[in-house]
Amino acid sequence: MSQETEKYIDFIRSLSGLDISVYDNTFLEKTINSRKVDTSSKTDQEYLSYLTNVPEEPAELLRQLSNSYSEFFRNPLTFSYLEQIILPQLIEKKKIRNENEIRIWSAACASGQEAYSLAIVCDELIGNNNTKINCRIFATDNNPNELMDAQKGVYYSTALGKVTLKRIQTYFTLKGETYTINPQLRDKIDFSVFDLLSDQASCPPASVYGNFDLVFCSNLLFYYKPEYRDSILGKIGNSLAKGAYIITGETEREILMGKNYREVFVHSAIFQKR
Repeated sequence: MSQETEKYIDFIRSLSGLDISVYDNTFLEKTINSRKVDTSSKTDQEYLSYLTNVPEEPAELLRQLSNSYSEFFRNPLTFSYLEQIILPQLIEKKKIRNENEIRIWSAACASGQEAYSLAIVCDELIGNNNTKINCRIFATDNNPNELMDAQKGVYYSTALGKVTLKRIQTYFTLKGETYTINPQLRDKIDFSVFDLLSDQASCPPASVYGNFDLVFCSNLLFYYKPEYRDSILGKIGNSLAKGAYIITGETEREILMGKNYREVFVHSAIFQKR
């Protein structure tokens, strides 16, 4: 890590108490350089001065570091396996065991598209199976502002590119230029603030004891240094039910392959503990 990068780390820590040294060095330096270009700062000294004198800039840097991008049905292959194989199998297992709840954790849910995508698939499958099994989804993020947007469930049409017309008609209501998630779907999700790097809890407090059948931790791990990735994976691993699944982003598959996980289907980014 360069001395210049350490200056940014010290500045943000002194300003907000946040430690951005947890991020992967390459990602951290790339984000800083991007902000330097956007603010027409030619040197690190110029950008540090900009950070100091423009009140909204530290928040913008932190926003870009959090990389809270999300979309509906982001990885079509992963959702296809979930819809056609994984979730139907979970429903059958619950029936056999006389259990009535599928528990899902959407970690780092950002503005909610991932959690709502899961809720849509679960609602369809449960309805088609004519079963009384309930699907509980716990969606967490460490950014309260993102969670507020997620709870509102309001999206522009540009966000619905991967949502079928039938699903839009079933689960959304058009109001002016935006689409709002229908209340019966929104009520299936518990949104709460949760920091995956905190030592205070191993799973969302709202879930009480974890025991998740499925955890989405997608497009998050590669932004952190290896020791923090391991910490996040350890926390998630301890919250999994026996035989449960963890889902990552496509570019994070190698991270789990190097740990005690096996990919259930090739290139699916769906894993189980070995």
